Amino acid sequence: MRDTFSSEANRASVEEQPVRLQKTIWSVAGGKGGTGKSVIAANLGIGMAIMGYEVILIDGDFGVPDLHNYLLMNHPKYTLDDFILKKTKNLSDVIIDTPLDNLRFISGAINLIGIANMPYSRKLKIIRHINKLAADIIIVDLGAGVSYNTIDFFNISSRGIVISNPEPNANQDAYFFLKNALYRKMIAHFKTHEVFKSAFAEFIQCNVQEIFDFPKFRQFLESSNSSLHREFENFLREFSPGLIMNKIRTLNQDREGPYFINLVKSFLNIEMHYLGGIKFDKRIIQSSEKICPFVFQFPGAKITRRLFSILNTLNNFERPDYSVRTFKEFKDLLKQQKNAWI
Repeated sequence: MRDTFSSEANRASVEEQPVRLQKTIWSVAGGKGGTGKSVIAANLGIGMAIMGYEVILIDGDFGVPDLHNYLLMNHPKYTLDDFILKKTKNLSDVIIDTPLDNLRFISGAINLIGIANMPYSRKLKIIRHINKLAADIIIVDLGAGVSYNTIDFFNISSRGIVISNPEPNANQDAYFFLKNALYRKMIAHFKTHEVFKSAFAEFIQCNVQEIFDFPKFRQFLESSNSSLHREFENFLREFSPGLIMNKIRTLNQDREGPYFINLVKSFLNIEMHYLGGIKFDKRIIQSSEKICPFVFQFPGAKITRRLFSILNTLNNFERPDYSVRTFKEFKDLLKQQKNAWI
């Protein structure tokens, strides 16, 4: 583990500069495929636009981009290919309008082989250009798994959102995604902190056969260096992603979201926000098959009401006085826009 930290920290000191997105950006990720991440990202973008925000949806799945399929855009006119291959100068040049006035879209790189393993310099360029985009909220739908691309975009966002399902395997994958993201964030945060690196090396030397354990490391710092412990506590407080539990089928599964939040608090020492759950509904499958956002196809359904609840929670993080106040108002606005999409 010490070698891993040293090698990654050295790489970080050469390649990476401290970079944070200055926009309000939500990175939507999942530990595995099939959680419904892209469906939720598309409908979150539409929902926030309906609530009055200027929104840009970005397909940040650099391996298998498919967000355009959920927005009735089978053949996007422009994609990230055009920007990455320097056919366009600015990322804003590949923005596509949608039928919703204040929702725009950037399609993923569809034709580039190997883009899932892009150099960090290319990643930085995309980040810089995202900072230049004019929008209230930018939502990036990330690829599944724990690649550096996915984790780095998740970590630099102002709000990371993890999508999971109640099944044990999905929750396990979501947990390991968060652990990898937190570990990589720690490396980047403390890469020039020599006192921290020495303490880390000492901890690993004492626990050489064990998997890195955040609570145990936290206790080690508390007993050995109170000042460093306070710094580490502040670092942990800065990492506060949200969770949406999708495809809930039973009452017991409805409890999986809060249970997962408590598990993460116990084993990673971080406070997550439970944004809400969405029950399994065959109509979501129907809307996916018809390549249509479910909020437009089923504006009065319980799944849409659940999404509205999640949108309200997110809205309270951003701008509590800037919202559609009731579900009826939200539903009526969806119905007004429905014909433009279907």
